[in-house]
Amino acid sequence: MVLTTAVIVLTVVVLIDLLLSAAIIRRLRDTEAHLADLMPSAQPGLKTGTPMPDFTSADGSLTRAALAGTPVIFGFFSTGCRYCPTQAEQLAHRAAEIAERGLRVINVVAINDESIPDDITPVLEKSGTVVAEQGMDNLMAAFSVTSTPTFLLYDGRGTLIAKGNHLEETLERWIQ
Repeated sequence: MVLTTAVIVLTVVVLIDLLLSAAIIRRLRDTEAHLADLMPSAQPGLKTGTPMPDFTSADGSLTRAALAGTPVIFGFFSTGCRYCPTQAEQLAHRAAEIAERGLRVINVVAINDESIPDDITPVLEKSGTVVAEQGMDNLMAAFSVTSTPTFLLYDGRGTLIAKGNHLEETLERWIQ
């Protein structure tokens, strides 16, 4: 009799615990959905589908108007960046394939600290145009780039169609 009563009480306690756990999980999911609506996008910067911003490089050699009608991939790099050399080498390795597909490559190298050697520019020169700038103010600011490496892929109409921190993931959209 005592054992039966203990089993019934234990069953009731377990059922109450399950109901409370389900209510808590439902509440957490609602809160998570509400927070997701309030928080900014997980990926900072320009959104796909937006037009290329108006820009002029610091030396005046590159403008938005000069790229009109040309599909282009921008690669943003910085000296001292841990991941940039690998991505720069991949870009240089695939330069011929990218050119065959009609895509122009523009590389922007931010020189953040004069004491750090610029090992990236010689590699990037194999893949396309290289624009060096001091800090992350001019072109990186115009394109809302907050980290390096970053790749932005624009179609011939100047619309952003892909972006990412890895060359392969960004080029997938163009190669398809």
